Parts: sequence; structure tokens; C-alpha cells
Amino acid sequence: MSEDSRPARPVHIPNRGELKRKAVNYKKGLDLRLDDALRQKMDALVQASASAFLDETAEQIKELRERISAAISSSAEERRALVEDVREQAFQIKGMGGVFGYPLLTEFAKSLHDFLKTIDGDLDDLQLEIVSIHIDTLYVVVAHKISGSGGALEAQLRASLKAAVEKAKAKESQA
Repeated sequence: MSEDSRPARPVHIPNRGELKRKAVNYKKGLDLRLDDALRQKMDALVQASASAFLDETAEQIKELRERISAAISSSAEERRALVEDVREQAFQIKGMGGVFGYPLLTEFAKSLHDFLKTIDGDLDDLQLEIVSIHIDTLYVVVAHKISGSGGALEAQLRASLKAAVEKAKAKESQA
């Protein structure tokens, strides 16, 4: 191997410690102990954020419900755009639901997102109905502020959604 074709040797640049000097409390360290007053402030902030999340999500879902209703008489191109929008919003709700203590919201949004990932184009009437049911289910969780995993009614909702999705998949595979 000639000298020209050898890779250049790495050059070691010593750490001058500038980042360490710029760090907060680098000499003393960072005290991460929380007193009761700070904990209460943090809890209040989380509660306010959760409330804002629910309000924003309720508005999102109301808008989706209106768009789904209008989609029945819309063009194929408009339905494709709707699929993309609903998929994106379901993805966002899925991610945030668990953060604020609403795992059912995450679960139902995941179901909707997963269902829409299988659709490449226009929604047929059955698929549109399944999307509508998902959105209505999300709305129930938000409107009633159902935190945790829910009870018997929520288990029925889960089973109904799963059955509807399976029915649509079976119909699609027959076509």
C-alpha cells in the first residue's frame, strides 16, 4: 500500500474543559432533591397540562367527527387526504395519551392508527364506518375523562373495535 492511499491518522484534540465550566453548578453538582412545595408545583403543572391535553384532544376529535361525516359525500382524493390526516392525529393522540394517564386513549388511537396503516387509498363505506367508530370511542374516553384501563364497558368497546377491524380485514382479503 502506498503512502498516498493510507487513511489519515486521527488527531487527538485534548478536552479543554470549556463545556464543564459552562455547566450549571459544575463545582458543587446539581441538587435533584425535591421539597414538598416544588413537588406540589410540579403536580399542579402536570394536572394543568393534562387538562389542556384533554381539551385540545376533544377539539381535534370533534373536528375529525365532522370531517368523517362529510367524507361520505366527498371525492376519493378528499378521502385519501382524510386518511392521512386521521392517521397523523391518531399517532399524536397515541403518543400523548399514556403520558397524561389515559392508556385507553393510547390503545384506541393505536388501533385506529394501525387500521389506517393498512389503507393505501380511498376508504370504502365499511372502512369509513370503522374509522368513525374509532373516533367516537376516542371521544367517549375524552368526554368522560376515563383514566386508567377502564372497566367492563371499556372492555366491551375494545372487543367491538377488534371485531370491526377483523371484519374489515376479512372483507378486504376476500376482495
